[in-house]
Amino acid sequence: MTPPTRPLWLAVIIVFSLMVGAAAGLLTGMSSRDPVAGIFTGAAGFTGTVLLLLAIAAFLTSSPDRS
Repeated sequence: MTPPTRPLWLAVIIVFSLMVGAAAGLLTGMSSRDPVAGIFTGAAGFTGTVLLLLAIAAFLTSSPDRS
């Protein structure tokens, strides 16, 4: 990952995480009829997805020479 493409990858990660968070929030909100539970679940889904994808990106772009 070169420095000019990092903002593009960050945008892809955020957009995908928004879709995951929205889906989780909508499904929870529709099943429990509690909008607060849907908001919390959506936020947790978004946060978890962002952290996971950023960790994967950092792992894939790290050099093998690190000790």
